[in-house]
Amino acid sequence: MSDQAEVTRLLHSAQSGNPQALNEALRHMYAALHGIAKAQLNREQMERTLSATALVNEAYLKVFGSSEPPQWANRHHLLGVAARAMREVLVDSARRRKAAKRPQEAGRMQLLEITAELSDNVDYAVLAECLDLLAALDPRQANIVAMRFFMGMTGEQIAAALDISTSTVQREWRVARAWLQRELER
Repeated sequence: MSDQAEVTRLLHSAQSGNPQALNEALRHMYAALHGIAKAQLNREQMERTLSATALVNEAYLKVFGSSEPPQWANRHHLLGVAARAMREVLVDSARRRKAAKRPQEAGRMQLLEITAELSDNVDYAVLAECLDLLAALDPRQANIVAMRFFMGMTGEQIAAALDISTSTVQREWRVARAWLQRELER
């Protein structure tokens, strides 16, 4: 059985009431979660206040801190939720830093260079605002952006995770990228 299939099996077992299964699934996924955290931290331009391990831990608390047991479709679904939680942790951290320093408003134009891909120059607070707006307009496009940017997934991987065609992912990505560019230039 592949590692992905094993993790999915463990997640479904955890949903059925086996608390050990969730711990085992997360143990299998730790390297992937840590890699996502490192990638997100490497994109951050501002001073780092979190390590990749701390970011994984903070995301864990966000995802599993509620009394409602989470429902997972598969490994990719859990990675997507974890990546979103990591983004929220980084956004919260960026907002706290901004509130403390009260930086100048210049820089919206430098946030993202979306001509080919999202760039490394990211202000997570503003990006989060834009993604929230996009999610209200088109949740699938916002999900595609998050999977591509925060998880580093390819178009093929996103297509498999969302059960849509690769050409649909590419089309939605182009539209979302253009929309984000326009919003960030305002």
